[in-house]
Amino acid sequence: MNLSHLLLFSFLLLLVFQVRSTDDMIEETCKTCASKSTIFDYNFCISSLNNSPISPPPLLPTDLSFLALTPMLQALDNATATASTIQQLMSEGGGFEDDVYGRACLRDCLELYEDAAERLEEAVMVFVARGEIETVKVMVSAAMEAATTCETGFMERDGGDGGGGAMTWTSPIGGRNYKLFELGEIALCIINMISPVSSMSL
Repeated sequence: MNLSHLLLFSFLLLLVFQVRSTDDMIEETCKTCASKSTIFDYNFCISSLNNSPISPPPLLPTDLSFLALTPMLQALDNATATASTIQQLMSEGGGFEDDVYGRACLRDCLELYEDAAERLEEAVMVFVARGEIETVKVMVSAAMEAATTCETGFMERDGGDGGGGAMTWTSPIGGRNYKLFELGEIALCIINMISPVSSMSL
């Protein structure tokens, strides 16, 4: 085997090692998170972390900081896209022209999601630039709360139930609310595994 073939073989071997180590870390991380919560979705965690919007540093093993960044970026994408969806629902032909309560809920949700997107964007920047984990956790938690508050507004529809808050109406963005909450759960779990003194190594 000549030198060029040897170098190529070594390079491919490093790539295989990186893929295996990343897969192992993702699986172990999701297992750990699932063991800490009865509502944590292990399969969703695996799927999310395996579909990162960014690539890890070449020939370097994935670490927890990189994994934590993945659901934060996905949550930011979710919040931004959901705000756009809400605007479409509130526009002419969106199906809520004659629904006063529904439009009020959508207005509240739009404000919540625009704020969530801002918080998540700031969380990503703080995490990457300064590694201030406690600050990031507060921001991610606030985004999760936005999804919960939005969903609760639709579930507690007052019309016709005497104000009792009966869950008789389905949210048009329930799936997006749930996804944002789940992504926040994954991010917080991984962040909690990172030492407060750790810094990003991207």
